[in-house]
Amino acid sequence: MPRVSMSCDMALACGAGYPGRRVLRADYNPGMSRLNSTQQKSMAAALVLVVGVVLSFASGKAFIPSEVLTDQVLSANHLANRQAAAAFAPGDEMASFGLRHAVSTALEEAVVTDIVDGDTIRVMMGENGRTVRLTGVNTPEAVNEDPKLNTPEGRRAAAHLGGILHVGDTVYLQKDTTNADKNGELLRFVWKAVPISFTDVNEIKAKMVNGKMLTDGYAMAHKFKPDDAYFDIFRALQLDAYHAGRGLWSDGADWSYGV
Repeated sequence: MPRVSMSCDMALACGAGYPGRRVLRADYNPGMSRLNSTQQKSMAAALVLVVGVVLSFASGKAFIPSEVLTDQVLSANHLANRQAAAAFAPGDEMASFGLRHAVSTALEEAVVTDIVDGDTIRVMMGENGRTVRLTGVNTPEAVNEDPKLNTPEGRRAAAHLGGILHVGDTVYLQKDTTNADKNGELLRFVWKAVPISFTDVNEIKAKMVNGKMLTDGYAMAHKFKPDDAYFDIFRALQLDAYHAGRGLWSDGADWSYGV
């Protein structure tokens, strides 16, 4: 019987002369082929995360996978341009565009009286002195009652905040959801100047102290629910500083695990 010559090119259904038989492409993956594009992207992101964690152990440096988060706001200019068209000015009652939830734009004026550490200040509000905790960010310890918890990175973060704010400066406090923590410290987004827009990334980076500490690489974004309106933006600012090696990230130190 004469031999049949065919060029399969590793394709599906190799020859018409062999009904029901298939020769699969070398890159064919039956598992992935049954997933839609969204599911495939999710699996790819998960794989990136797993590989990154493994590499972080090998390198000794904290891994923050930008690939998993780039859909948020790593391109700050792009997001700022998108937000500019729908920005909320100080006269508006609520801001929500690009935030995790709507937040009031009401501002409380205060005067800085002390820099406590990298994420805490003291202010005077009228006749009342209050301690203010920067909402949504966390810095290494600098003035903890347990001296073993205080770190050089914490002292550097406190010094950097002291370069952004000075005693006697007027600041503008914006509340998210919770008024104060269990210690009575006010939870606030602290603005150095009244923003033109509450949701423009460039305004947040330049005028909001919480955002500037992240932008400069001296703080980490923390999701303090329910006070997480700016968390997606904060996380992207942290990633941008991390990958640019700014501030505390410039040393390649694993300070993030101590926060």
